[in-house]
Amino acid sequence: MKTVFSPLHAGHAGQMELVTSAIVPGFEKPSRAEFIKARVESEKLGPIIAPHEHDLAAA
Repeated sequence: MKTVFSPLHAGHAGQMELVTSAIVPGFEKPSRAEFIKARVESEKLGPIIAPHEHDLAAA
């Protein structure tokens, strides 16, 4: 399995989100990305790669 990870993921730290008509604490946090990365590494699930930029032609 390839895992895409960047330190820039730390910038995705929403405070809250809307779930079934309720405002709840944000689920996606930098700590979650770090936890997943650590588990992928510890379980040797495959390479961790940097994201690649794609232009709109790829869409």
